[in-house]
Amino acid sequence: MDRNTILAVALSIAVYSLWLGYQATQEPPPIPESTVAAVRQDAPSEPKADDARVIMDVARADRDEAGQTALPRGADAAELGTGPTVAPWKGTIEGVQYIATLSNRGGALSGWALRDYSELDDNGAKGQPVELVNVDPGMPGALSMAFRDLGIGDLREQLFRVESATADSVVFVLERGGIEVRKTYAFDLEGHGFDLSVEVKNGSNHLIAPDFSLSWPTAVREGNDYKEQSLVVMHAEDVERELVTSVGGTGFLGIGGSDAGEAWRDVHWGGVDLKYFAAVLLPDPIAGTSAMFTSLTEGKAAEITLSYPPAEIAPGQAARRHWNAFLGPKKPALLESVGRDLSKSVDLGYSWFEPLTRFFVWLLHSCYKFIPNYGWSIILITILVRLLTLPIMNRQMRSMEKMRALQPRMKEIQAKFADDRQKQSEAMMAMYKETGVNPLGGCLPMLLQFPVFIGLFFALQSSFDLRQAPFGLWIDDLSAPDMLFMIPGLDFPFRLLPIIMGGSMILQQKLTPTTVDPSQQMMMMVMMPVMMTVLFYQFPSGLVLYWMVSNFLGIAHQMLVGRRMKAKEKAA
Repeated sequence: MDRNTILAVALSIAVYSLWLGYQATQEPPPIPESTVAAVRQDAPSEPKADDARVIMDVARADRDEAGQTALPRGADAAELGTGPTVAPWKGTIEGVQYIATLSNRGGALSGWALRDYSELDDNGAKGQPVELVNVDPGMPGALSMAFRDLGIGDLREQLFRVESATADSVVFVLERGGIEVRKTYAFDLEGHGFDLSVEVKNGSNHLIAPDFSLSWPTAVREGNDYKEQSLVVMHAEDVERELVTSVGGTGFLGIGGSDAGEAWRDVHWGGVDLKYFAAVLLPDPIAGTSAMFTSLTEGKAAEITLSYPPAEIAPGQAARRHWNAFLGPKKPALLESVGRDLSKSVDLGYSWFEPLTRFFVWLLHSCYKFIPNYGWSIILITILVRLLTLPIMNRQMRSMEKMRALQPRMKEIQAKFADDRQKQSEAMMAMYKETGVNPLGGCLPMLLQFPVFIGLFFALQSSFDLRQAPFGLWIDDLSAPDMLFMIPGLDFPFRLLPIIMGGSMILQQKLTPTTVDPSQQMMMMVMMPVMMTVLFYQFPSGLVLYWMVSNFLGIAHQMLVGRRMKAKEKAA
């Protein structure tokens, strides 16, 4: 769920809140086969740092791309030839934390599968590993460079020569018209990234000025980890983030779309962002760099371009540019170790909500220390919120019960001034003032819950420990929508939690004192819960759990207050 959806929810909650006051007065393309399948079958499942290695499997080269016979495994790099005679090549680097796949088409990164993190399948079991390079067929590879201004074609589609490939590095070289482009990947086998340097040598007899622009395309994928897939860039002190599905679009109600051609300067880092993972480049140095988001297929694929300004290279001279890369989980300690304010890749919501989000993250972890289950921790937080707001809620509920008692007098006023709305309103206000009843008291509970709702939402989105955190029974991931089963013939998930929540809202409205016409009450008793159930149907189950438990606590509280007031009336 993006911020535009949050806005929709906020508007819906506001409508629901106003209605309570009024009562008082009246799915993307399927995931492709993982690049991990390209790894040899005899590769160990849990390699140690000292046995991380490169697998150059030319026998697995894409023969259809060039119509050439692939060279045998272990062929010397020189045998691959130069220029148009170069054969397609793919190789993998195996680190402790990842399996990286590279291609000599554009000298690109074509895969980065995380060893320790997998998606959950429909049965709650571990499925495909999380993939941080998601490129569809026909798209250029990640970190490819066009270099069109060199006048030697679009280098993203050309086959580079593999000059060398070792356990922790690969060097791609392309030579055309006296110009040499060299891309060197140096991998951190123990960590979550690599260094990339790109060098252009001018062996021609004329001045050249390449702009060193890297493209990182990405396409939407199914799965909870990919729901918030965005392009992201940090410049100055700000982080700009936009969902891949909205790049180039107008956004919700015309709000939140991207500005075509907008570029950010002096980039600290930029790349692809998921809820709990990041894949970003950190240019070194920062000065003069820029970044831009571009739509490739609206609603399905987009890319970020990270650029250095053009560098003039005289004949016989060379220029080099350098980037560091991080592709891994957004764990606070890990992000802090990378530096460059990469911890800001964790989305804590709007800046004015960040303190509240941090508080709820802290509160969730604190509760977890006593109850090692995040579902019960959320329930405990719900109870704590209700206890903290108990004095206000008591006053509000007493006010609503008084409204119920005033109903006969209200009907008399309405009948007496049926033809004069102004006098009817004045009489009503005089009655409220006389009895000390607040006609807008019904809005208060919802308004009090709204900040908690937003803070808890971003806490669920930003706290890595909540990823795939189970509650019990069918709820196996509190950060994702629950699913009891798929409805046969419809291929649609049946989610029990939001349905129970919708039922709790109907019950709560039925027990809430009201003075409106019974037909209007019946309509709203159905319409509002249905609308909220539809909105909550795709929310994380932890958030739905909070709202549902809060409703049931509110129902119990309302019943208790009503019984006490009736007992007092009888005693009097």
